[in-house]
Amino acid sequence: MRKLNKFLSMVALGAMTVAAGSAMAATADGTLGATSTGTADVTLSINEQFQISDMNAFAFGAYGGTGDFDSNDDICVYHNGDGSYRVTITDDSNNVTANAFQVEDATDTNEIDMSIFWNDVTGTVGESAVTYNTALTPQSGANTSAADCSVGGLSANLHVVLAEADLQAATAGSYDSELTVLIEPD
Repeated sequence: MRKLNKFLSMVALGAMTVAAGSAMAATADGTLGATSTGTADVTLSINEQFQISDMNAFAFGAYGGTGDFDSNDDICVYHNGDGSYRVTITDDSNNVTANAFQVEDATDTNEIDMSIFWNDVTGTVGESAVTYNTALTPQSGANTSAADCSVGGLSANLHVVLAEADLQAATAGSYDSELTVLIEPD
């Protein structure tokens, strides 16, 4: 039995050596002579990459007492693959009510709810409501031509709405929040 195990081990080692040699067979030294030609393998891999850019601030200014604050921004989402991705959006307003989109006042004691929408094309037609810290998937349509969308154009839309009723009920003061948009593989 020991001889059989030793024999099988030698056969396995030989097979691995042959397989390793054939994997590198394209790289070879030249031979001695009037001329000589050698070859060298060149290998690499490109990792999947994403970039979001061309995002603008939503600076609504002072509320006039009627209507919603409603604004949207066409942005650039780039993917060096097939253009598919998932998006997760959060904000930094977790001082009063955690895990919800809000703007908060300077004392972090008063808040106004925000509704956030995402579209995987420019404009708001066909957009999806975003749930705080929950991935919207699958998304498609990322620009696959240029990381800055200079070729192929902008490729997504971020939409922010603060409702009239919430604005009218808010305590006087200055409010803010910072949205974080995470783009990652689907």
